Amino acid sequence: MSEVFRALLDSPTGEPVALLHGGGVGPTWLCREPIATLTCGAGEWRSGFDRLGAFLAEHREHRTVGWLGYDLALDVEEWQQSAADDFEVPVLHMTAYRDVREFSAVDATGAPAVPAATDLCATIAQADYQRRVAAVVEHIKNGDIFQANLTQPFTANFDGDPRALFWRLCEQSPAPFAAYIEDGNGTAVLSSSPEEFLWRKGNSLRTRPIKGTRPRDDNAVEDARLLQELLASEKDQAELAMIVDLLRNDLGKVAEVGSVQVGAFPEHASFAQVHHLFATVTAQLRAGVSTIELLRATFPGGSITGCPKLRCLEIIEQLEVTRRGVYTGAIGWFGPGDEMHCNIAIRTMVHQAGRIRGNAGGGITALSDPYLEWRESLVKMAGLERALQTNIQRPPNADA
Repeated sequence: MSEVFRALLDSPTGEPVALLHGGGVGPTWLCREPIATLTCGAGEWRSGFDRLGAFLAEHREHRTVGWLGYDLALDVEEWQQSAADDFEVPVLHMTAYRDVREFSAVDATGAPAVPAATDLCATIAQADYQRRVAAVVEHIKNGDIFQANLTQPFTANFDGDPRALFWRLCEQSPAPFAAYIEDGNGTAVLSSSPEEFLWRKGNSLRTRPIKGTRPRDDNAVEDARLLQELLASEKDQAELAMIVDLLRNDLGKVAEVGSVQVGAFPEHASFAQVHHLFATVTAQLRAGVSTIELLRATFPGGSITGCPKLRCLEIIEQLEVTRRGVYTGAIGWFGPGDEMHCNIAIRTMVHQAGRIRGNAGGGITALSDPYLEWRESLVKMAGLERALQTNIQRPPNADA
């Protein structure tokens, strides 16, 4: 049933619209008829969470949908900024909607043809990225951190309809926390995220961090071998365990004493292009703790920063070449009431004025091999490449 995608294509332009797609696992919502919008421009992160809290309180009876960009973390913990912003995106965008229509059993097949993107290019060379990975490993060996998430940006030209491109993305790279959001001012965010950041219903909380990746293979025997390799990987299990501890601590700031629990460890899931390890962490929110206090305690997600979080945020700033924008922030919905559900904004593209920005990376530990980490970042771009119908071009000095 592709009715919801057709309805998205037919939605009015020039105003906010959102489609939250459960990828065949959860429900799908199409959100139209905006009531009010809160947008904080790139770099306008100060008091962002307070502004969000006031906006959610004002529109408590409605479904509010949008994104929290990675730099909103600067409203929680300040660190010295050095990375450039070459693709400016609002650091926060939320819209309260009057018309929220739920769809079930949504089938993303049958996406219309879209033009292929051109000039999909990595911003930095392979050797440069590997040097940055090695620098993270050195920080770990020196005792600064236990692990950090290092990423790199990719940029392309795309002159087609981003709504149709999102339909194709869901067809080629289905994921349980997919989302499409237009802010009405020329920015569209297209996400096929497999990772749940934060779910709240009443006082029940859940987060499901992902750590550990292997590519899929068309050969069933090799595909099974790759999954078993992931499940047996000391490096990947250690990476996940450290992030689970970080998230237990984050939730512990706002949870009932003794309520933070970890499910079976590790769990795994297989998607169109990758196998992943993940874990489920649950808790009960203390009475009287607001959604904004919950976000301040947990944002950004530990799986895309590292631990300890603040030191990792500082190191990431020093080693990454551009600001992350929406990427590795969160996308999702709030309300009515105190309910919320957000993804981690990975496998995510931003479209502005005919340009596309995507990013990919991974968790670096003391056991990381810089070459394999570079390869993993490309594997994570595979779904976006299929949607864009083009392959990543490497800078001329990629093997320097």
